[in-house]
Amino acid sequence: FTGRFCEVNVDDCEGHQCQNGGTCVDRVSSYDCKCPSTWTGRYCTEDVDECQLQPNLCQNGGTCTNVDGGYGCICVNGWSGQDCGENINDCTETSCAHGATCHDKVANFVCECPPGKKGLFCQLDDPCINNPCHANAVCEMNPLTGEAMCECPLGFTGQSCKHDINECSMDANPCELNGHCVNTVGSFECHCLAGYTGARCELDINECRSNPCRNEATCLDQIGGFKCICMA
Repeated sequence: FTGRFCEVNVDDCEGHQCQNGGTCVDRVSSYDCKCPSTWTGRYCTEDVDECQLQPNLCQNGGTCTNVDGGYGCICVNGWSGQDCGENINDCTETSCAHGATCHDKVANFVCECPPGKKGLFCQLDDPCINNPCHANAVCEMNPLTGEAMCECPLGFTGQSCKHDINECSMDANPCELNGHCVNTVGSFECHCLAGYTGARCELDINECRSNPCRNEATCLDQIGGFKCICMA
């Protein structure tokens, strides 16, 4: 202390040793250093390792690296900024073909094509625009050749799916139990022998269902008919 009555505290901050932006705080016969958040120690000379104190400083998979007086982030592909929180805009004037709409993704982009255009960058003419396939077929563009590919509906074949398949000329008769097969456009019909029904003649007609037998006789269903077993 100093002064006539020793009432004045001597300012010990004159010639203080606080470093790295530390602020000197006078005490009695001493002083303290008030350090910024990135430094610690008596004289603010010890670096704070922010990466250990806050493991999630770097976002989106970034790697935290400690440096004197701060930290840095090494960002993964597609991100930038001090904390890797900014998505890099991958859409440029040349990303998609003219007339297409570019949608930015993470380290990627998607081109939304206008009508009549196809391809990753909408740079190809849509081969399906003129309906080269059968009306019920699904038309897609071959990504390798750029030509139309037709996914045929049931009963049709060929490059454009316009050739009708004759199911009746195949190795196995689609109609069961010797039914007669009649080819139709895109399908077939079965004309069944007497006593059978169903789309493929797979069902036996039960002639006993109408109870044709009299006097408590037992009805025995047969192919194309029935037989009554009479009571004695």
